[in-house]
Amino acid sequence: MKRWRRRWARGTGWLMEVVRELTSGLDLDGLARRALALAVQAVEADLGSLILVDEEERVVSVLLLREGRFRQGSTEAARLVLAEGLGGWVLRSRQAVRIDDVEADSRWRRLPEAESGVPVRAALCVPLISSRRAIGILTCLHPQPGYFDDDDLRALRFISDQATVALENAWLFALEEQRRHLADTLREIARALTATLDLDEVLSLILASLSQVVPHDSASIFLVEGPRLVIRAWHGLEHPETVRNLTLPVEGRHLMARVVAAREPLVCADIQSEEGWPNIPGAPPIRSWIGAPLVARGTVIGVLAVHSLQPNMYTREDAGIVAAFADHAAIAIANAQLLQQTQRQLEEVAFLHRTGQALAASLEMDDVLRSLLESVREHFRVEAASVALVDEQTGELVFRVATGAAASQVVGVRLKPGQGIAGWVAQSGLPVVVPSVEQDPRWYSGVDQETGFRTRTVIAVPIRLGREVLGVVEAINPLEGTLDEGGMKLLLNVAALAASAIQNARHFNRARDAEERYSSLFENSADPILITDAQGRITDVNRKFCQMLGYTREELLHRDMFPLTSAPQEAREWLERGLQGEDIFGYLEMTTREGQRLPFEVRATRIFHARTPYIQWVLHDITERRQLEKVREDLTHMIIHDLRNPLSSIMSSLELIRATVQDPTMGISLEQLFSVAERSGERLFALIDSILDIARLESGKAELTPQAIDVRQMVQEAVEQMGPVAVAREIHLDSDLPEGLPVLTGDRNLLLRTVINLLDNAIKFTPPGGHVRVEVDAPSADTLRFTVSDTGPGIPPEEQQRIFDRFVRLPHQPVRGTGIGLAFCKLAVEAHGGRIWVESQPGQGARFIFTLPIHPSVSAPR
Repeated sequence: MKRWRRRWARGTGWLMEVVRELTSGLDLDGLARRALALAVQAVEADLGSLILVDEEERVVSVLLLREGRFRQGSTEAARLVLAEGLGGWVLRSRQAVRIDDVEADSRWRRLPEAESGVPVRAALCVPLISSRRAIGILTCLHPQPGYFDDDDLRALRFISDQATVALENAWLFALEEQRRHLADTLREIARALTATLDLDEVLSLILASLSQVVPHDSASIFLVEGPRLVIRAWHGLEHPETVRNLTLPVEGRHLMARVVAAREPLVCADIQSEEGWPNIPGAPPIRSWIGAPLVARGTVIGVLAVHSLQPNMYTREDAGIVAAFADHAAIAIANAQLLQQTQRQLEEVAFLHRTGQALAASLEMDDVLRSLLESVREHFRVEAASVALVDEQTGELVFRVATGAAASQVVGVRLKPGQGIAGWVAQSGLPVVVPSVEQDPRWYSGVDQETGFRTRTVIAVPIRLGREVLGVVEAINPLEGTLDEGGMKLLLNVAALAASAIQNARHFNRARDAEERYSSLFENSADPILITDAQGRITDVNRKFCQMLGYTREELLHRDMFPLTSAPQEAREWLERGLQGEDIFGYLEMTTREGQRLPFEVRATRIFHARTPYIQWVLHDITERRQLEKVREDLTHMIIHDLRNPLSSIMSSLELIRATVQDPTMGISLEQLFSVAERSGERLFALIDSILDIARLESGKAELTPQAIDVRQMVQEAVEQMGPVAVAREIHLDSDLPEGLPVLTGDRNLLLRTVINLLDNAIKFTPPGGHVRVEVDAPSADTLRFTVSDTGPGIPPEEQQRIFDRFVRLPHQPVRGTGIGLAFCKLAVEAHGGRIWVESQPGQGARFIFTLPIHPSVSAPR
């Protein structure tokens, strides 16, 4: 008689017992154990198994029973059974099945843990199907073929129906408990996350709290930074040196990009099937994966990724839990980022404030550039930094200051317009961030080759003032982190501050250079200059003014200028007119400390300093001009007098000749009258020739006639011509002319007149009874020396140079000359390559000496 009928014969008590057993309690694990035990007992199976699945029919748990002992089975083996074996067929078909001999059924896949070496032949397998979904499969096994019959199958189906209801209720209860627990957990996590605003701490707390929400082997947080997703925190991943450099583009077809684009969580059963998924070298490959977007204030700020080393570990329900967790995490991250951003902005504002103060602390260009460089390197923490300015003349970029390993070699380097990244920035006026310079076609490696420094990453920004690019600031190779767009914007703000400071320094340098040039011109001017304020008080004077008036600068400063002038009222009027912007020109006398009045030509001009008007008085000493005017006036009178005397003699001689012709009885010798007229004409010609010869010799237009000259004969002729003049003045005139003097080459007429002029000058200034002597000797084989000496009053030492200038006559001399004789002598001697000078002491006479080369290169002086 069948086992089932024996149990059925006991009546409905057994059925009620089954119902009672499966409806007492809501513990999911306890109900599963009771259901499996009832099934094994009902059909007297050798072993039994209960596989429970979730809503997506993925294995949740595997429970085995044999010989009264429960144990957990392998979920991996259960998945294989559901995928390819009898259990999968039952679950998909929703039909119970009895197999007399599993060896003959192709659907059979054994559970290795269930058999444990004992062969299985007979099998019963029924699905657990609720009104909503499949819950699992219940299987009973026996080593005897054909052991189970249809009654056993009906009994197992009855148990499975009761178990399905009980397990579904327990499942719903557990799910609700799980949701309540999850809600409590999320609230606790949210409170924990809001306890800090430090971004690194927030990210660590998120990963630490994630294990309370969903089981995982590892997890990571990627944050959006510009166009890329950058890993900022991770847990459970090996090889951190590789992980910390992971970045992915925000846009694309990879999983992360799809999560960002969809703004919804994404589950991947086996991520290794995803094309292009980057495995970490040397680390176990990730299989199951959940990606949840981190959305805060309507913006995706990153992705939270959960990883498992087992495939098919996560459901959509798990993804929903991770997404709920990610929402809390996103708010915490956004708050921390906001604080971090605010702190960074405050730090940047403080940095810009400090930089502005440092740049404004000096107007020296080198100080400004060094302050700029120190600020950039300190804030951006880079290996090297440099500042280059555009050369205003050539347009080249010149590195003025640098810091780093090769700073001394970089300073002074010049780049042509557009050369290198810095040259491109200077030419285009645009900033640039270059993560890898070797991949940038603008990169110029010449500087690195010369210095040995290796540039990897660079930010270069223009120093702009309006449309003009003044230079370029570079930050090179960050010591930590990366150089990004935010750093570039901050460096642009620094460059804007630097532009004003550099322009101010340029203006200051130009103003200082102009002031120094003005001060140099002012101080070293050959003309005296003074500056007064609107009241006429002296605010500055130059060296020449102090020298001419005999005062020190300190004595003149803040002193009223008007008492120093000969016409104070007129000077006041000039001051008032000058303050109105009128340029004043006139003449004024200034009084020296000794009371001497000096005449000046005055030009008064209004100038401004610090927007305050002043008057600059430029004085030109006209003492010599007035003396020269007086000399010229005297000379004019003298020349007129010297010309009128011979003319008068000629006119008188002509009148007497006429009278004698008309009246021969007058007894006057015509020969004598002609002789007087002839001598007067010669004197007139000689005076005119001297004036003309001086003009021609000075201009270099004199035409000399070189010839061989008998020096002894030429000097004797001069002595003979001046003899009567000397006798008339009671002067003893003699000469010392040795025999055998060498023959001289030169213009005889000019040299003869030179000797005559010197003799005439000596006789003229020697008192009666005095002595005049002319000597000639040869001090060397190629030189002749001429000496004319007298016993006159002598010449003061301070006048011995001036007497050879045109129209110069010594003051307080009883004899008045024309002032051209000695000037003619000097020009004539120099035209022959010679030299003339005077040796004299006051009261001891004078010796006029000139030397001539025997064979000179004759030319007019220039």
